[in-house]
Formats: sequence, C-alpha cells, structure tokens
Amino acid sequence: MLSNDRFNEEIQNIVEQLIRIYKPQKIVLFGSLAKGNLSAGTDIDLFIIKKDVPILGVDRIRQLERLIKYRLATDFVVYKPEELEQRLNLGDPFVKNIFEEGRVLYDAK
Repeated sequence: MLSNDRFNEEIQNIVEQLIRIYKPQKIVLFGSLAKGNLSAGTDIDLFIIKKDVPILGVDRIRQLERLIKYRLATDFVVYKPEELEQRLNLGDPFVKNIFEEGRVLYDAK
C-alpha cells in the first residue's frame, strides 16, 4: 500500500498542473483521501469547477487525461459553475457530500 506522503505528493503535482494548464475555478479533494482513510484500493478523487468545458462529461475527462500527467489512480469529476449550483439546489447527495466532507485544495477567488 502507498503511503500518505506519496498520495500527498501526487495530489500536489496534479493540482499544480491543473492550475497552470487547465485553469479551474476550484479543486476539491473528496472520497477516502479527504477523510484520511488509506486502503489498498485508495485513489485520488478530485472535483473540479471550470467555466469553459465540453458539454459531455466523458469529453471533459478525456480532455483532462490528455492535459494532465499523473502516476496514481485518479478520478476527475468536472462541473460548470451553473451545473454545480443546479445540483446543490436539487439537494444532490453526491455533490452535497463533496462539499461537506471534501477538502478545498484550490480556489481562484
């Protein structure tokens, strides 16, 4: 199993690339790493808010996979600000949980 330090190094690497290349408004770490729970199947889960992204979610992920270099298993979830607001207004438990238990790694504000 990988160490917490190894995950933290990789998260820092990814976040630095995202800020420099992808220019998001916000990046939130969520899932087991945000809670400090490491296990054999732990991966990096990042919720990203960005204005100008492709319409389809799968295209958003493909775009990130072409731009960002990473070495550990990483899952990206990308929402436009208006999509995030809509999901929060609907009480989406997935999105609500991210903001209740996640850790903000970057905020362009």
